[in-house]
Amino acid sequence: WGYETQHALMWTKILFLWIVYIGSLILWFVYAVYQLRTFQDSNYNNKTMRDFVLMADGLPEISGDRNVEEELKSKVEALYGTTLVGVSVAWDYQEHEEQILKSLTDDIVAADPGPEPFAPPEMTGMRKWMYDKEVELLGLPDPAAEGITSDPELDEDPIEKVLRALRTAPRAFFVFETQEAMEETLGKAGDGFDFEDSRVQLMETEGEPDTTYWVNFGHASALQKALKVTAGFGIILLACAFWAVVFYSPYAYYVMTFNYDNGREPGMIVATSFSMIVVVGNAIMYEVCARISDWVGFRFKDNREACYMILYTIACLFNVALDFVTTYLTAEMMLEGMGFRNYHGVPIEEVTEFTEKFETYGMQRILAENTYLYAFPSTFLIPFLIEPAPTLVAPMAVGHLIIRSHTEAQGLQAEEFMAMIPMELGRYADILLNIILGILIFYFPGGYTWILFLAMAGSHVWIYVFDQYKVLRQIPTCVFASYDVEWWAQALMAPIIGVVVSCLVFKSNCEGDNYCIHGPELIIACTLGWLAHTIAHVMVLIVVIPMFSKSPPEKDPNAGMTFEALSSTVPCSWFTSNPVHCLRSKHHYKHSPPCMYYKPGKANVLRRNKAIGCFYDGSSDKK
Repeated sequence: WGYETQHALMWTKILFLWIVYIGSLILWFVYAVYQLRTFQDSNYNNKTMRDFVLMADGLPEISGDRNVEEELKSKVEALYGTTLVGVSVAWDYQEHEEQILKSLTDDIVAADPGPEPFAPPEMTGMRKWMYDKEVELLGLPDPAAEGITSDPELDEDPIEKVLRALRTAPRAFFVFETQEAMEETLGKAGDGFDFEDSRVQLMETEGEPDTTYWVNFGHASALQKALKVTAGFGIILLACAFWAVVFYSPYAYYVMTFNYDNGREPGMIVATSFSMIVVVGNAIMYEVCARISDWVGFRFKDNREACYMILYTIACLFNVALDFVTTYLTAEMMLEGMGFRNYHGVPIEEVTEFTEKFETYGMQRILAENTYLYAFPSTFLIPFLIEPAPTLVAPMAVGHLIIRSHTEAQGLQAEEFMAMIPMELGRYADILLNIILGILIFYFPGGYTWILFLAMAGSHVWIYVFDQYKVLRQIPTCVFASYDVEWWAQALMAPIIGVVVSCLVFKSNCEGDNYCIHGPELIIACTLGWLAHTIAHVMVLIVVIPMFSKSPPEKDPNAGMTFEALSSTVPCSWFTSNPVHCLRSKHHYKHSPPCMYYKPGKANVLRRNKAIGCFYDGSSDKK
């Protein structure tokens, strides 16, 4: 009955798939054009830091004891007849990152010290030992060392020595007084200029100061990054194997050795365990992909976020594939244990072709149920219900306990303990994974389809509400400068919507006057349908979508705006965001006041010094 009913109503499923496919394409196209034009509209109507800067590439290695910034500034001004605000040079300081950041933190604390810490209570024995270990682990100032100061002449590696030993990275940022001056210089620069024995190219940059990872400019060439991304896929496979062996294999062993005779099935505890195994698998991939993206060494935050989104989507698909293979093998054992036969009366164990076995009604029902359970609540809902705990509640609660127990944590350090986890764009990957699982249900009978999509809609309402609250009320800052992440999200929709085409090919097989193929031929046909759509979709994204770009306004609403005007209202600039530049301002050039390092929430320590391109004055900021 099930087989006959499924095939009698298959025309409705095929019609539904055509509606979904065409509707998805139209909605994707509209959304892609809307996002592009929205980004362009914001870009045309707002001047930001990158509108005043050109990035130089190809600098030679230069010692930190030279006035590199002044040399480069004089060179460009003489060559192109322009006036620069200043030059912010990227340095190779990864090996000294901890010491450099500590020196910057000390400068901020000295400028905004906060209240005097209370003396900790008297402690002895085990309590004293545990307290000291906490102080060491958390990096808190040691109360026992109060009043002890270091002698710069006796320090093994004072910050001045570190700065002199540094070498420049191949890149630097030339900051102009106006965007018009920047564009004029870019036009004159052509193929660049010679500096010492190197050819230096000038180009526009894709990032903003607050999305720049300065520590990565001295490392990770394009080839090195490509090799690290490739190695990252190997790490993802190892992580997937770890999840499979430690978490998934006990579940798989149980369900595969369960006695399915007489139609027996595992109980609710097994289904609940499966949901948590899926949640753990996604969490492992989340952490692994985040660490790989950091390890690759991207110079701009948006590139890192795009890499993370792609890796996380692919990694979770590994988990899905592993589960589907296991479920298929389990279903095969279950159906054989039940003595199941296909529509033609052939026992399931005697069916040799994968496609024929996959199309049996019993197999379809079992795989449909597993897809539904994998998607909801395991992927659609549970991770997002849990998310507020580790990202919002736990940091606040732990920070509160630390500050209450350790009175030596004051000022900037106390604020950092209470800060929420920064915002990142992993939500793109979460939504893409949900869409993939929603589409996979189309391969199976339609009983779960509408339930699954209602569950997806409800879950996404919760995701939207939570993200709205987190962004507006909790996270310390959120800056994304380029269109990269959005573009790659649009590109990933190509293979995802292509799965609908693959499903159409599969479901249309042997229906009415359509083609009728079996075995490997059917698998190849489904794959070719998916591949053809993916290629066409990506070409539309590359060629057609840009045709709907928004034209720049005839009159720039911010024409004539100067870097000084912008920088006087925006504390994070190409100078204040560069750690080494700030330390060189103080220790090498002896500027007074020096260029202070910008940290979110601490703009009040910045001081105006027009001569060095620092125009923001935080002395009047309210704390």
